[in-house]
Amino acid sequence: MAEMETMGLAIGAGLAALGVIGPAIGVGLIGAKMLEGSARQPEHTNDLRTNAIIFAGMTEALGILAWLISLLFFLKMIGVV
Repeated sequence: MAEMETMGLAIGAGLAALGVIGPAIGVGLIGAKMLEGSARQPEHTNDLRTNAIIFAGMTEALGILAWLISLLFFLKMIGVV
């Protein structure tokens, strides 16, 4: 039974690690759209930059959360936690 638990934790850790891909794509899209908006409306560049930094931070928080869950699963699997 311990082997099944270890396998389940390994699968969970792998899937949680894949959760980092979404925020990485999100930050890329935020940057791309900020540059596009800045090119269309140069007078609003400062406002767009501020909003982009806020939204990138919120997006990265999800990536850090996914990484943390993956790390906790991995540490549980190897018996540290």
